[in-house]
Amino acid sequence: MIITIDGPAGAGKSSVSKRLAQWLEYLYLDSGAFYRAIALVAGNQGGNLDDAGWLESFLASFELEVASGPEGLRLWNDGQEITQTIRTPRISQDASRVATLRPVRQWVAAYLRRCAKNGGIVTEGRDMGSVVFPEAEVKIYLDADLGVRAQRRRQELQGRGVDQPAEQVQADLADRDHRDRARQEGPLLIPPGAQVIDNTNLSLEQVVHACQELIRPKLEQSTCQAGPDCDKLFTPEKHPLG
Repeated sequence: MIITIDGPAGAGKSSVSKRLAQWLEYLYLDSGAFYRAIALVAGNQGGNLDDAGWLESFLASFELEVASGPEGLRLWNDGQEITQTIRTPRISQDASRVATLRPVRQWVAAYLRRCAKNGGIVTEGRDMGSVVFPEAEVKIYLDADLGVRAQRRRQELQGRGVDQPAEQVQADLADRDHRDRARQEGPLLIPPGAQVIDNTNLSLEQVVHACQELIRPKLEQSTCQAGPDCDKLFTPEKHPLG
């Protein structure tokens, strides 16, 4: 099956998606990691992150090396691992900027669809169930109050050694929410047919359990075997992404 988890920043998509992928023995795909990687590398090359034409030319030769594992994706560019480098507040904001542009969204969507052609995927983002995988068997939309999401994001940043004032974290999230919902390409919305889970007052375990209850009936109906067949794209070794 293909399982999509959509929702705003800080709603817990990554944590829930990883747990579900481990439970199902599926491949976990974090679409945001690719937008972040594009923003990081393009920015380091001095590119204009608001110029769709420049980014389209950049993406024509852009390459990543990717490996999958139990903790999610690891990414390299030009021999340098960028898995953690792309998780800074600045890159989060830059990724939100490039994600508004059609060439960037088309590039990321095409890659995700290639990997998911044989199923066995849990993927999370802003438009996974609405644009990239409208045919997904299970669509879930996670949400939470802005203040709660900001608190979670601040704790996540602190875990990486980044200490930002709570007010700044919440303002950044609010700004990102606005851009994600207002953009023309793949805006953040509740996908048709998605089940909405508001986890403002729920623990991670409670959210995962709720998702499992939505997935189990589909598993019983499906003749697919758990586990993706993406050997040409994802293995324990690194592979070029193009």
